[in-house]
Amino acid sequence: MLGVTGKYCSGKNALVSFLKQRGFSEIDVDGVGHRILAVPEVKARLRLRFGAGIFEPEGAIDRAALGRRVFRDPRELRELETIVHPPMIAEVEASLKRLSGPVVINAAVLFRMGLQRLCQAVVCVRAPLIQRLKRARSRDGASLIRMIRRLRSQRGICPKYNENGVDIYYVDNDRGLDHLHAQILEILREKGQAVL
Repeated sequence: MLGVTGKYCSGKNALVSFLKQRGFSEIDVDGVGHRILAVPEVKARLRLRFGAGIFEPEGAIDRAALGRRVFRDPRELRELETIVHPPMIAEVEASLKRLSGPVVINAAVLFRMGLQRLCQAVVCVRAPLIQRLKRARSRDGASLIRMIRRLRSQRGICPKYNENGVDIYYVDNDRGLDHLHAQILEILREKGQAVL
């Protein structure tokens, strides 16, 4: 079991895509979060806490509106996480029971959710700030203020140490995909059957 994390537009999805080509099954925690936002009980709690302004007219959560609100205020982000993280963690754990073979958990907030405890190793993808800002602008068309708010909310995503004793590896996504792939292959060789 391998965890992959990294800050906004660091390239963790590119790394996970490479792992999938090598036979890993992916648990996409961002996708899990999108599904959890459609659960009636979760929507009711979010409406109670954040009001009707985060909902689209047909009743779905407006994720852009919710994001604008919580990335502006760390307390509101923590409150959102208190509501959505427990059911997300439960779904990740249930997915792990169904999957066989090598699995990668793809989660920007892997450590914040405590998902590192499910992993034999965690890979943190890093990239220079300027490259991440350019990727965010190109991929999402995000404004500079929105990008900075999001980046600020992700402090501590790749800690140097953790209490669970999981091995943490850092890979740099600053010299192209071949370099990124070479780094993860070296980690897989080092870990051997522990992640395969």
